[in-house]
Amino acid sequence: MFQQQRRIDELNRTMLIAALVLSLVGMIVSNTVGWLRIVLSLLSGALLVLIVIRMTSKNFNKRNQENMKYLVYETAVKNWFRRVFHPKSAGANTRAPRAKRAHKNPTWAELKQYKYLICPQCAQKLRVPRGKGRLRVTCTNCGNVFETRS
Repeated sequence: MFQQQRRIDELNRTMLIAALVLSLVGMIVSNTVGWLRIVLSLLSGALLVLIVIRMTSKNFNKRNQENMKYLVYETAVKNWFRRVFHPKSAGANTRAPRAKRAHKNPTWAELKQYKYLICPQCAQKLRVPRGKGRLRVTCTNCGNVFETRS
């Protein structure tokens, strides 16, 4: 019978990178804090043992489920970072592009005058005037209506 090939999946790859980073940090702090080096070495060793156990396991369905669960968490974290740090790329822009401003980030004067929001549905960056109390905001990109305080 042909045996299924054992390979490193995304969860094993991430654990391997984490083990290497922990080992490197342990080597760097070895001169200053002795107990921290031991803790980091133990964590790194535990991750390496777990990788070997996962790679030699015969329960392929269970390992695949673990990998899929990890990918769900990884995708959620990546999407959160995309919404927070790159709000324009997270939503699909169906309208024609507007003329770009000369600068991407608001100036200090604009930050004092306006509050910048992110649409919870499409992650479009929105601007509302400060000091107007509770406002009902309609997203210019997707039409989502939500309330916020300015």
